[in-house]
Amino acid sequence: MPVYREGDLEIPETFAILNYLGRKHNLLGTDEPTRIRCDVAIEAFRDLGQRMATVFGALTTMSEEARTAFIETDLPEQVAMLEAFYQSNPDKAGYWAGSSLTIADIAAFHAIEGVKNRFPKIIEKFEHLTAFLDFIAARPKIKAYLASERRPAALFYGPKGKIYPR
Repeated sequence: MPVYREGDLEIPETFAILNYLGRKHNLLGTDEPTRIRCDVAIEAFRDLGQRMATVFGALTTMSEEARTAFIETDLPEQVAMLEAFYQSNPDKAGYWAGSSLTIADIAAFHAIEGVKNRFPKIIEKFEHLTAFLDFIAARPKIKAYLASERRPAALFYGPKGKIYPR
């Protein structure tokens, strides 16, 4: 489980950390419609993560055939819905909610990059999501972090230690 530490403050759980940092750094949106879009995007990415864990997690009882069906059908459909939501942002500024960086963009970058790393042939079909990844990765501080040793390496383990998508 991830834990964020800042002085005496210790926050477990990914989305609690995300929300805290969003409040602290004013990344929740500037108006209620933007904040609602942030909430919707974050919940969509939480759903994607839960589905991925259900299908590929170490405790899954799904067959290899069911996982293959998920990769070939369900995952591309879910990614297509995410891209449609991304494109529906009325501000058209390259962000998921509003016209500036929000926690929705951070959650989106993390989730989409994770899918891209595991299943690159799926993400490459979605030009808007690919452009979004490039857009966020080019931000100077994010670019520096991505290239730094501070960024932890992550492997995606499934049942019996199998590494996906291999």
